[in-house]
Formats: sequence, C-alpha cells, structure tokens
Amino acid sequence: MKDAELFGKVRTGNPAAITHDLPAPVSVDDLGRVVMTPYQVRDLVFTAQAQTATLAEVSLFAGASGFLHDLVYLVAANTTGAVVQLSIRDNLAGGVVETLQVPANGTEILHPSIPIPQNEASNSWTIQNAGSGDVSATNVIVSALFIRNV
Repeated sequence: MKDAELFGKVRTGNPAAITHDLPAPVSVDDLGRVVMTPYQVRDLVFTAQAQTATLAEVSLFAGASGFLHDLVYLVAANTTGAVVQLSIRDNLAGGVVETLQVPANGTEILHPSIPIPQNEASNSWTIQNAGSGDVSATNVIVSALFIRNV
C-alpha cells in the first residue's frame, strides 16, 4: 500500500459520484479532520433569512445551478398579534413541502430529524404567508439552514 493511500482526500465541495463497488477515498476537511457530521462539511452549509408580510411568495434561499439544497432547520418569528400560516416550498410556485402555524407574537421551529430534500436541483426555496383574508398587518421573519448535496 502506498503512503498516499493512507491519507484522506481534502474536500471543500462534493466529489463526483462514484460507480457502485468502486473504491472511494476517505474525505477530510481542509485541515485534515475526518468529516463526521450529521449533515455536511462546513463549506456546504448555508444560512438564509427573509420576511413576508403579504400573500406573495418570497424567495428564502436562491438556488445554484446544478445543486440541491436540503432544508435542515427553520425558525419563523411572527411579530404581529395574529396567528400566521406559513407555507414552505422547494421551488417557486411549486407544491408546499411544509406548513407552519406561527403563533401571534411568537415563534415556530421546524427541525426535522433528517434534512428535507429539495426535489429538483437549481430551484429556490420560498416562503408564503398563506393566511386567508387581510394579512397586510402581519409580518413573519424566517431564518433557515440549508446543506448542499449532489
């Protein structure tokens, strides 16, 4: 065995997919630490924040060409005195992936046990104040954490 085969391969991005049953090098971060994280290496973790005050769909996290971004964590803060229904989508005008009821003057947290996979690469994640009637006096601030996957 060669010395080079004893070391992991540094990753700051996802490697190309490897065919079934072929050997794959161990991945390490740019400091040589073996990656043991439940989600992804640090370079592939992204934060986002947006707010919605109307029924309009608002971009939360813009997609990147050719990449999937999976939702790991989301917190919605309602700064008004009315309950708000928040729709979360993994593409513009697409189907609703999750719905949260955000209490008046309160917060609601979405922290799934596994990341919610984005259905199609390159799309943006969006939020929408999906309440009925007059929502002009409502305001919801959403912060989220995403990971990039192949």
